Amino acid sequence: MKSTTKFSNIIPISGILMTFFFSGCMNLQGNTTTKTDDPRLKTYDSSDFSLKTPKDWEIIEKKDFTADVPDVTVVVFRNNIKNETFTANVNIVKNYLQETMPTLEYAKNVLNRQKGGLFNFKENKREELKLKVGGQDTSTIFIQFEAKKGTDQPTVRYIQTYAVKEKWAFIITGALSTKENDVVLQSIENIIKSFQVK
Repeated sequence: MKSTTKFSNIIPISGILMTFFFSGCMNLQGNTTTKTDDPRLKTYDSSDFSLKTPKDWEIIEKKDFTADVPDVTVVVFRNNIKNETFTANVNIVKNYLQETMPTLEYAKNVLNRQKGGLFNFKENKREELKLKVGGQDTSTIFIQFEAKKGTDQPTVRYIQTYAVKEKWAFIITGALSTKENDVVLQSIENIIKSFQVK
C-alpha cells in the first residue's frame, strides 16, 4: 500500500466548490485536539469551529496539503482504513462572502451550483439540520448525494452541510465510495452533524 497522500482522491469536491466561490484568508492558529465523553471520539477545535471525529482518523492540516488542494480548504479528516481507489474523508472549506446571507439561503445556492457542475448528480437524502453558529441554533440543509467529477470518474457518495457566520461561509463535505460500508457512512454523518461555528 502506498504511503503517499493522493489528495485528488481524498477531496474531489473541493476543487469544484472552489470555482463557485471566492476564497478568503484562513486562520488556523490555535487548533487543538481534546478528549470527549465518548472514548472513541476526539474534538478538533480551531479558532473558527469545532467538531468530533473518530480517534483513529487522520487529521491533515493546511501546512501538509499538496499543491492540488484548493486554497479554501481548511482541514481534512481521513479514515484510518486506506483504500487504493478512494479513502473516506471529511473536509472543511471556508469562503469569504461579498454579502452576508442566511445559512439556509447559502446552502441552497451551493446545492444548485453543484447540481449544474457535477455529473450524474443524484440526491439520496435531505433534511433540515440545526447547527450551532455563534452559540445560536441555525437552520441549514443536511444532504447526501451521489455524483461524478467527470464523465470518466467514479461515482462518489457525498454528505454535506453548510454554515454562515457574518461574511464567512463553511461547507463541510464527507466523501466516500458507493461501495463503502454503513459504519463509515454513519461515522461521516456524525462528524458533519457535530460541526459548530464559534
